[in-house]
Amino acid sequence: MASKEVLQLLPRDRPKPIHRWVYEVLRLNIIQLHMKPGRLLSETEMADFLSVSRTPVREAFIRLAEDGLLDILPQKGSVVSLIDLDQAQEARFVRLAVEREILKEACTRNLSTFKDIEENLAWQEECGGKGAYDQLLLADNEFHRILYRICHKERVWDAIKKLDYNYDRLRVMTLPIVGQRIIGEHREILQLVKDREVDRIETLLHRHLTWEIIEQVVFEYPSEYFKAIPVNGRMAQ
Repeated sequence: MASKEVLQLLPRDRPKPIHRWVYEVLRLNIIQLHMKPGRLLSETEMADFLSVSRTPVREAFIRLAEDGLLDILPQKGSVVSLIDLDQAQEARFVRLAVEREILKEACTRNLSTFKDIEENLAWQEECGGKGAYDQLLLADNEFHRILYRICHKERVWDAIKKLDYNYDRLRVMTLPIVGQRIIGEHREILQLVKDREVDRIETLLHRHLTWEIIEQVVFEYPSEYFKAIPVNGRMAQ
């Protein structure tokens, strides 16, 4: 285990295949930067840590490599992938395009369907108040998942989450700075949908899924976390 590294475990759902649980635990820790970009991962180390055999770990590694979160290098082993800023921009582009239509459709839904969102916002407030940013990221993602589910598009959300792993890792960097603002914007989104203010959707989404804060925060992290950092100190919008 890397020095001073604290990994987060998920509850073990016994009916769930072991390799899927291992995959979810490792993916969570990579996304939340508990496993730093460039970190070498050993099947034996992870099997010992999770108290499982190497077989489910190997299967999880293969899935993580397919996701783009792990690089399996000949003669070296498995390494947590570096953050690809261009890929993160592409993921943000997709989120903006799809979520604009999701919110427009949500504006047509019955208000009684938004009870889960209200409960989610209470969870976000609790996480923000405690400075529990790992949990806040989970609550943030669940907020958006609920909107997709309300519109019967949850599979679209699942597809997007396969794409935006680099964008999520960048969001982890910004939450300590903008967490409370994000929670406030979620409340604005809910109110906008309740009031059916379709004309405000695009402006609010561009503010919510901002790149500006990411651009500022990235340069505070080690350059070796990223595939490339522009030499002029700015990233393309």
